[in-house]
Amino acid sequence: MVERRIEGPRVGGSSPSSGTIFPTRLILGHSWQLMTLDPEHLASRLAAFDGRALTTLGEIDVAFSHVPGYFGALVECANASERHISAGATWLIKSAFEAQREISVDEITAYCRMIPRVTDLAAQLHVCQTIQYLQIDGQNVTALADWLSPLLTHERPFVRAWSLDALSHIAIQHPEFEAQARANLIAAEQDSAASVKARARQVAKRIG
Repeated sequence: MVERRIEGPRVGGSSPSSGTIFPTRLILGHSWQLMTLDPEHLASRLAAFDGRALTTLGEIDVAFSHVPGYFGALVECANASERHISAGATWLIKSAFEAQREISVDEITAYCRMIPRVTDLAAQLHVCQTIQYLQIDGQNVTALADWLSPLLTHERPFVRAWSLDALSHIAIQHPEFEAQARANLIAAEQDSAASVKARARQVAKRIG
């Protein structure tokens, strides 16, 4: 059974013998209000991820995706020094975008500001794959482009491919980056890796 709680005792009318665990709640007047998710608690759950077993991440998502503060807690975990925590958090962030979950403008802004601090390889790849879903404001675009640019020459082909893709999406939103995106595309078309060349063809269709 997947644990469904933030932290704290059983509340909400369940009996200790029922086996049901609910999120901790605060009673305000006659209404129930869920507490926001503690990033440290989420990090402790992500620490169980071994870098391979996606079922672990699926269980975390089922347990917490409807808890207030979930996306913000993922953002705080995304640049953790422990590589599997960072990789797990960014995989779940990518999953949230792919599932078209409701994410606020403030949460997206916080995510964009956090991205330049991501150093884990797997997490960097996940982040590159999320850029297509972002509306990037002018205050964050330069730092984000500066973070992505070195990844174009990364030793891993998938990172090269997806950083190329990410920078093309930035160029579409911010035309001042278009000339660099086209130069990136020309270089990628000469890459030895088939995955990079395939992504370059997709980018060429996108930016013309």
